[in-house]
Amino acid sequence: MPTPNLKLDHIIIRSGQPEETLAELAERGRMPIHAPVQSVGGLLSGIVRAGPIDIEVVALGDPPAEPVGYGLGFVAPEGFEATVQALRSAGIATSPAPWVRAGGRRWRAAQIHGLLADPFPAPTSTRELGAVDRIGEVIGGVLVRIPPFSRAATRKAGSSMVVLTEYGFDVEAERALAAPGPAVAAVRVGTAGFGEAWERLRLSGVQLHLDDLESGLKEVVLVGRGEDFAIGDVAFTWRTSDQIKS
Repeated sequence: MPTPNLKLDHIIIRSGQPEETLAELAERGRMPIHAPVQSVGGLLSGIVRAGPIDIEVVALGDPPAEPVGYGLGFVAPEGFEATVQALRSAGIATSPAPWVRAGGRRWRAAQIHGLLADPFPAPTSTRELGAVDRIGEVIGGVLVRIPPFSRAATRKAGSSMVVLTEYGFDVEAERALAAPGPAVAAVRVGTAGFGEAWERLRLSGVQLHLDDLESGLKEVVLVGRGEDFAIGDVAFTWRTSDQIKS
């Protein structure tokens, strides 16, 4: 059985005021805005660039009282469908992945359940990829293009989101249009109750610190000098290169 290989691509913060949260990240974290807040498939999404990864701010479901560390986005170095199948073979459920478009870009994302608590409610399965998934992808692709249906689909957000994304455009070229901002050296994630599932994965890219803490995104370590800050319940900590090496 192949071991799923996931590379960290972005982290996700959920906010009831995404424009304000995105602006605060840009100012306090010195992160250039890569994509302003816009409507994407029934939710609002904006992105800042943080070195090798993006930080996405989303608004969906009932707005939280303050921003929350909502989740993680991965890409598949060994191919999207092969990785989805490897996840399912490892007993980790994934959803169909309809293609969506926004701002002239095209991508798809499979929801991954069983890694964080109370995930975004989506139909998932551990069965072998097949015709049912193809039908789900087609239907999902139609639904996200019809605003009333997409709003209904995102009315309940759950407490977390972990996705595997495939880009239908040159994402690195797009990111290069913005300044890189400070690099992210590490991301700390609470995995209480889900540690055994994480042990089935190979993780690459930015280092993930998996701690037996309450499930969720906890801390982002930035490379450089600055004043530590928090966005809701997510801590942003500055460390110099020397401090990280030691």
